Amino acid sequence: MKYVANILSAARIVLSLVLLLFFNETSVAFIIIYAIAELTDMIDGTVARKTGTCSEAGASLDSIADFLLASNLIKLVIKYKLLTKKLLVWLIASLGVGILAPIVSFIRHGKLIFIHSLSCKTAGGIISVVPFAIYFGFIDRYLIFALIAVSLAMAEIAVISFLQKEPNPNTKSIYHVIKQNKAISA
Repeated sequence: MKYVANILSAARIVLSLVLLLFFNETSVAFIIIYAIAELTDMIDGTVARKTGTCSEAGASLDSIADFLLASNLIKLVIKYKLLTKKLLVWLIASLGVGILAPIVSFIRHGKLIFIHSLSCKTAGGIISVVPFAIYFGFIDRYLIFALIAVSLAMAEIAVISFLQKEPNPNTKSIYHVIKQNKAISA
């Protein structure tokens, strides 16, 4: 039981790489494997908390797995030219802001922190639907919704990384950072 959560995250890494390298993104096989990978994402954290096996290494493994699974989405967007130039710039700017968060954490605290805020989890859930939106034909309207969610999440984690006095990857929101900082100061 000790390694189940990490095995789930590692499986997501393998599945993500298999999807990136070997599957047509509009095939049924891609959708099925992608759904399995998303399922591992939904349950690995819960398993770690329930079994008392949460760790920094596990959180980092989860972040790597999330990034690789999201890489499939980026490949989809680029390969099928789903974004106009303006929307692509918007996505790149949002991701750039999000990349600032671990860099700022490293500069301020000496270690990379990948923040798992509620808005990030929500945005992750929203963008995880993109392959299904493509497959079932409702991608046009859905992409704007997904971009808004990603932009808000990236902005929040950047602000969190600037505000945190103590690094905490599980900070839920800006409100919680302010609350934590008050507790540290008291």
